[in-house]
Amino acid sequence: MLTWVLTGISIFQAASICLRMGFTNYRINPVWIFPFGNILILIFLYWPWIRKRTGRFFFPILIAMATLNGILQTYLISMMRYNPDVAISILVEGARNLTIPFETYELSLLMASWQLIPILFIPLVMVAWQYNFKAVVGYIAASTALDVVVFLILLNGSETSVTVISESSVLLTRVLTFLVVGFLICRMLNAQRRQRHELQGANQQLLGYAMTLEQLTTTRERNRMARELHDTLAHTLSGLAVQLGAIKALWGKNETAARDKLDDAVKTTRSGLDETRRALKSLRASPLEDLGLCLAVQELAKTAADRCGAILSIDAQEIPIEVPPNISQVFYRAAQESLENIVHHSGAKHITLSLRFAEDILILHVEDDGIGFDPHQDAVDIYGLRGLQERADLIGGQCVIDSHPGKGTTIRFTAGVLTS
Repeated sequence: MLTWVLTGISIFQAASICLRMGFTNYRINPVWIFPFGNILILIFLYWPWIRKRTGRFFFPILIAMATLNGILQTYLISMMRYNPDVAISILVEGARNLTIPFETYELSLLMASWQLIPILFIPLVMVAWQYNFKAVVGYIAASTALDVVVFLILLNGSETSVTVISESSVLLTRVLTFLVVGFLICRMLNAQRRQRHELQGANQQLLGYAMTLEQLTTTRERNRMARELHDTLAHTLSGLAVQLGAIKALWGKNETAARDKLDDAVKTTRSGLDETRRALKSLRASPLEDLGLCLAVQELAKTAADRCGAILSIDAQEIPIEVPPNISQVFYRAAQESLENIVHHSGAKHITLSLRFAEDILILHVEDDGIGFDPHQDAVDIYGLRGLQERADLIGGQCVIDSHPGKGTTIRFTAGVLTS
């Protein structure tokens, strides 16, 4: 912004002076005197070497240059507008020969003092933006003192009471205006800095929460993987170890029985291998990407029913909206956990599964007629029921488990899905 303002001022000043006045009688063309300070400021702004050498004094020097340049240029341009011969004489020849009424000269200086208000507004904003209100007060005092010194020098001891009173009213107006504007800018910037600091703190908290949530999710997945491997590979290996021990004991005494045991061990190994492959495949949850939530849950239910020999009833309606990936993943895992509990622990003959969407609520219902259990006992955690509740909490949902010994189990998993 400062660059464009300085460039515009320089062009305007040069054009205005060229159009209003002729300088054929002077050795130096004053057109080049006025933009000179602006050019110095632009060089100071865009020369990296200067910024590097000045360091933390860069902004104070820049503000001082802009203030001094603005005050001197404003007074000289005003003098040239009202009495060009006198101003050019002062600039070029260093002489002061007033050939016009002194009141006109005073008027030009007072007008220049008024014109300084918008000129000094840019350095004021820079001070308020970079520092605080104390710095703003200091800048107002320094710029006002500099203005008074330049004003008195140009009057050259010829001031009158009217001129002093007029200049005092101008300075008082400017000081009060700058104090109000500086205070408001500092207050807005302080509020902005405070909000930025609070936002950074909130971002840090969200980042910490996200990392914690990721760690918890990873831990739960590891626990589920451990349960999967325990229920498949560990059971298979333990059963195989028992069978191989029996084969070793029978091998020298009853070769026929030993061969039968060996055949059973081979079947156990193949069955365990199939279960391990199924468990590893399910960990990737690729059916969600290939089939979508509805068909993926149906495949889970059919596979579970085939494994335990139960009769399956499915009511999986096509979901009319696009379910967010995190909710789909949680519902898929919830269905998988519920069905695995039925396969391994319930001994059920019938399985009922439904998945439907109603009134912005996604509902998963899994029911079996197995042996059931007491949900209030601590031992039931081996079935992964606490994991189901934790999954529901992750997406702001609910998990309701209803079970009684000998009367089967019902699991109802729900979560809200926002629709636009």
